[in-house]
Amino acid sequence: MPRILSRRAFLMTGAALGGTALVAAVGGVGFLSTVDVDGLRGGSVDGERASLNAFVVLYSDGSVVINVPRTEMGQGIHTGLAMVVAEEMDLPFDDRIRVEFPTEAHPAYSAWFNVLQVRPEEAAGPVVWLGRRVLGQMGFIATGASGSTMGLWHPMRVAGAAARAMLVTAAALRLNAPESELSTREGAVHHEATGRRIAYGDLAQAAAQLSPPAAPELKPRSEWRIIGRPQQRVDIPAKVRGEPVFGMDVVLPDMLHASMRHAPVFGAQVVRIGNEAAVRAAPGIVDVAVIDNRHVAVVAASWWQAEQAAWLLDVEWTQTEADDENSTTLSERLQAALSSETAYGHIDDGDAPSALSAAGASVIEADYRVPFVTHACMESMNATAILRDGATAEVWAPSQNRVTMRSGVGRGMGWAGVSPRDVTLHITMNGGAFGRRSDQDVIAEACFLAARHAGRAVKVMWSREEDIGRGLYRSQAAARLRMALGPNGLPIAYDALVASQSIFNSMGSRNMPFTPGPDGDYLTIEGLDKLHYSMPNRRTRSQHVPTHLPIHFWRSNGFSFNTFFTESFIDECALAAGADPLAYRRAMLRESPRHLAVLDRVAELAGWGGPMAPGRGRGIAIEECYRSVVAQIAEVTVADDGELRVDRIFCAIDAGLIINPDQVVAQIEGGALYGVTSALMSEITVQNGAVMETNFHDFPIQRLANAPEVTVAIVESDEPPCGVGEPGVVPAAAAVANAIFAATGRRLRSLPLAVTETIGERRTRTVLPA
Repeated sequence: MPRILSRRAFLMTGAALGGTALVAAVGGVGFLSTVDVDGLRGGSVDGERASLNAFVVLYSDGSVVINVPRTEMGQGIHTGLAMVVAEEMDLPFDDRIRVEFPTEAHPAYSAWFNVLQVRPEEAAGPVVWLGRRVLGQMGFIATGASGSTMGLWHPMRVAGAAARAMLVTAAALRLNAPESELSTREGAVHHEATGRRIAYGDLAQAAAQLSPPAAPELKPRSEWRIIGRPQQRVDIPAKVRGEPVFGMDVVLPDMLHASMRHAPVFGAQVVRIGNEAAVRAAPGIVDVAVIDNRHVAVVAASWWQAEQAAWLLDVEWTQTEADDENSTTLSERLQAALSSETAYGHIDDGDAPSALSAAGASVIEADYRVPFVTHACMESMNATAILRDGATAEVWAPSQNRVTMRSGVGRGMGWAGVSPRDVTLHITMNGGAFGRRSDQDVIAEACFLAARHAGRAVKVMWSREEDIGRGLYRSQAAARLRMALGPNGLPIAYDALVASQSIFNSMGSRNMPFTPGPDGDYLTIEGLDKLHYSMPNRRTRSQHVPTHLPIHFWRSNGFSFNTFFTESFIDECALAAGADPLAYRRAMLRESPRHLAVLDRVAELAGWGGPMAPGRGRGIAIEECYRSVVAQIAEVTVADDGELRVDRIFCAIDAGLIINPDQVVAQIEGGALYGVTSALMSEITVQNGAVMETNFHDFPIQRLANAPEVTVAIVESDEPPCGVGEPGVVPAAAAVANAIFAATGRRLRSLPLAVTETIGERRTRTVLPA
């Protein structure tokens, strides 16, 4: 059986290759030992601005800039991590604190946790030592995988504590008093014995010239005043005033705008533009350009002019092998893969095949399926670039990944024959991402056009139609699950096979210098293994089923479909055993007290077991994901005509130490609604090789008018902070499907669980499929 290739192993392989090249280039480990991975060295003074370390900048008026090197895309990360620094510095958490996304790619900003999967407070050993330095030197600054707080909370806590210690030392020198007699509170150093006080702003420049302590002392939890208490988001007041700059807001002097037309079938190339002269003659048009033989850009003085002219384009595209593909053929290929004997083995504990084939075994088997879905970010894809003097480039984009952003610059300007010497990257505010903004595609397009129009900035903005119909997708997937039940109805053997497209294989082919093989992609089986359940025999496999649609990270990746598969299946097993779904899960979690506590809390919250009116049902699901344990109960109503409504979602989560409870609740609420949208409405369909959905009228999202009420309970925990950005999505589909079964007795094994029907011209309603 092939050995599992985990995400960590795969990425470490890439990091090691990069590290090897880097070591050779710079002279070996000696250089890497000088890389400042903590960001505590090198304080500096620039006028009123005093940088105490890579994360903390103090001004003489007492205001503070906290550098948070993670993209703010509505998840509140700028607030949570600023709270950590303010806590350790004894700063009041008020409007004197500002948060900035730093332009500099300091090694301390690296998202090494996402790769190495070792908590910073536990980091040790030669692999971690090397990985941190290589990834730091590479400028691997990325936002995703629900890892921002997990990966930065401790380093930023240390940075805050180091800054406070430097301020205390500076005060001791000025007051001629021993540091042991000094204390800090409310942004000042106090000498209680004499009543003297010095504000941080007055100490900033002196402190910045001191060396940081080797091991700054962290505040004990008992003294925390900010962490764990709800705090107002630092980004909200400015957003209410319309001040933050999102990618779409970028405006530069004499800027050009571009609208894109991508091939209707992925893989097709441009043969010719039949009416290029006519399009060029449209009002405001500056250029019509074919990019990489695959896309057509119309460049104009305004985006609206470019978009209007782009609708006129008469492009002849090459034929492709995918021209005959449609959703039915793609689905049939998935189904066939479930019978393949060439699946990749991820887990093989005990002897599941023998237990499942034993004479008299009570075996439950079911197939499940989910379609392609897209991200549908509220801010569609965009990027702005300029090439100056043929040698320096500057790029603005709402990106999640600085590395792919820089790679996009190289690719796009390389298409135009330009290799800029210096590149400055600006990551703007971000109107939704869900993984979509970690690709280089739109950045490469903007950079090609900027190189073609050197000296003028070019902003590329995809229309909603291009965003949904020609974007990047979460893979379709199908699973065949088999369970052997013992005499007491509980599982004794579990066999899980999932067929889908590899995320890393597809994403890597577009964004990485090498393309990882599809087998063993850990993301494919997320949520399929169910390691928290007690099952003595377990086998988990995956089957790669390539398609011509490009696949990318999507909020919660493999969990988004595998948890629907597995938690629906657990309900089927409970039914076969004649057990209540909650009691059945409790029995299977007998060796997982953390999960049991979350399950019990959500059951208490929802009043599990209470009476339900006819046509109403309650369903439950639980998952461990991004180190959090999350459980949800959905309540639904199914009318006699089949109309379905999700009434309420109850959610309990153990996300470890909670920094800002309001932020966590908001993330879980938003995630649950995202999950309900996916469960009920989301589907990308293919006809003649092309995606048929184009806008929100045929790819709808959950609206306020019919959104369920969401109630969230946070379970107290001794764990360090865990991820919260994606766990809210994960159990929703299974909880809703299980609730539909409870209400109707109908088991729905494919998403979306409901479809939107058009009645008349515009009326729509949501009904269960026939």
